[in-house]
Amino acid sequence: MNRYKLLTGLFALDVALFVLAGVPPFKHAHHGVKWVVGGIGWFGGLACTLILIVLALTTLAQHARARRARTI
Repeated sequence: MNRYKLLTGLFALDVALFVLAGVPPFKHAHHGVKWVVGGIGWFGGLACTLILIVLALTTLAQHARARRARTI
């Protein structure tokens, strides 16, 4: 799979999860299903952001390594 498509998909998922966590019914819930959905949105968004950062850094490092190999 193309890594840039994966980065784009992760970014879209990340935005969707953070929007889900910030929707008022889920944002101010203290218990129940709404609290669980808001928590999934928040912590899923955090996990997705971490994966996105690691994948972006890996992609940049591989691109730099390939570019250096072409110039030598």
